[in-house]
Amino acid sequence: MAVRKRFLLIALVAVAAAVILTPGVAFANYSVHGSYTMSTDACAGCHRAHTAASSITWTKTDLTTGSALLLGTSTSIDDFCYTCHGTAMLGADTNVFDGIYEADDGVGPDDALNAFGEPLNGGGFDPGMFPTQHYPNNSTWVAYGGGTTGRDGIFSTGGTQVTIGCSVCHDVHGSSNYRLLKDVVNGVTVGGYDGTLDEDNPTPTPWVISAEPGYPTSGWLLHEPGAVQVAGYFPDYTDERYAKAPGADPTKGISAWCSSCHTQYNTGVIGNSSVYDANDGFGFVTRHRHPVNVSLSNYLGARSLVVTSNPLPLAHGSAADYPAQEASDWIDCLTCHVAHGSSAVMTGYANVADSTDPLPDSGTGQVPPDNGNALLRSNNRGVCEACHNK
Repeated sequence: MAVRKRFLLIALVAVAAAVILTPGVAFANYSVHGSYTMSTDACAGCHRAHTAASSITWTKTDLTTGSALLLGTSTSIDDFCYTCHGTAMLGADTNVFDGIYEADDGVGPDDALNAFGEPLNGGGFDPGMFPTQHYPNNSTWVAYGGGTTGRDGIFSTGGTQVTIGCSVCHDVHGSSNYRLLKDVVNGVTVGGYDGTLDEDNPTPTPWVISAEPGYPTSGWLLHEPGAVQVAGYFPDYTDERYAKAPGADPTKGISAWCSSCHTQYNTGVIGNSSVYDANDGFGFVTRHRHPVNVSLSNYLGARSLVVTSNPLPLAHGSAADYPAQEASDWIDCLTCHVAHGSSAVMTGYANVADSTDPLPDSGTGQVPPDNGNALLRSNNRGVCEACHNK
């Protein structure tokens, strides 16, 4: 799918509003994406209160729908997001469709390695470049490892399947978490605000934070301009500066956040397992999972698991720990997988038609339980070899 060029004019209008609103670079939780003041004019970057032309709706708590009052004529939330975050669009440097950062590498003006057009940490959504994506654009979706069968789709509170799009994972108005990751996903609380500061600006309780320079690891405040909260923050969109969960709590972090949909994968416990049918031919059997939210020091043996050539990203304790890979660092979901789309190639034993009779290259590029590459960072099972050195 190519970004619909008919939205270009719409994008320019929205971008013009956003650019006027924001001096300098706009980051997540800044400008049109959160930390609003009572005198904000950011709403007008996306919404029209009385003249909205877009047909996009939102679902209310009673499961009825209403207009999202969005600017332009986009018919899906993905298309609306692509008017800034798509190909040749001027509203944002994070081009998530092509999976590139259209500015320097995002770590601040003092970095001697600044470069333009580097790959985004999460990959992208162009199916020609990223054959496997985290969701099929604007359609219902199966969350592998989800529900009681391990293949349940994502369902709303009313029992109907949710159409997956950008707003299922991200809160465009801001959240307590890293990269606008929602505080409630699939009905599961994975962040938020505890209300102890005051009613208008409660204390953040993030589950997902970052090891970027100056990142507010205590979370993002509501009704406080982002630049005021973190004057020295430089987001890094091209280097994986992931962090352990706040307080090193193994029940939180990005792995716990992902498990709000991939419910069977909720583990900070070594050797966790559960019984379900993964549709791989083995039926309802006990499924064992790789430990996450655990440090590599738990597994140090004759050879260190912290490799120096083509290392996988680990979760660090703080920005000061990056980029060194330490045995105290955590492995989590993003160590092996990307969040948006992957171009990894699956061949040989990674491409079989029947897991009960694994004949190399007998499939069509599939990784059970379904076609794709499981959003892996490396071809075949390079993510395994990177640590296990076999």
